[in-house]
Amino acid sequence: MPNKHYACCFSHLILSARCGCEFSVKDCLAEKEFGTCVNQNAANRCQSLYHQLRERSNFVLKSHHQSNLSVGQQSKIKMGGLLALQEIVMHSSTNSISDITSLVDAIKQSYGSFEKIPFSQLMPKIAKFKFRTR
Repeated sequence: MPNKHYACCFSHLILSARCGCEFSVKDCLAEKEFGTCVNQNAANRCQSLYHQLRERSNFVLKSHHQSNLSVGQQSKIKMGGLLALQEIVMHSSTNSISDITSLVDAIKQSYGSFEKIPFSQLMPKIAKFKFRTR
């Protein structure tokens, strides 16, 4: 029986080596490399967190009526949001995340639900995050 793989909303961050995850695996289709998750519960928690980050970031990205975001905007939300949460929840100000799953679980444990995250504290970090520095 083949292993099941689930969509990973943070795969771009993992493939770029900015983040790690105990459940991530690399997959290839033709010449395209992409990341997937081997744990359905972890994948669902990450999706829920990203959904909240995306929904609450409209103002800072000025994307109120956009359904599709650029890769840069998505990276700003994902990496900026995760780094801000890592700073708040784990008191770490590093520029990388060793295990997204551990961070997501710590966030869930701290706030009970992703809806209760103090998003106003995250927005400055999301707004100023740049994936590439020149």
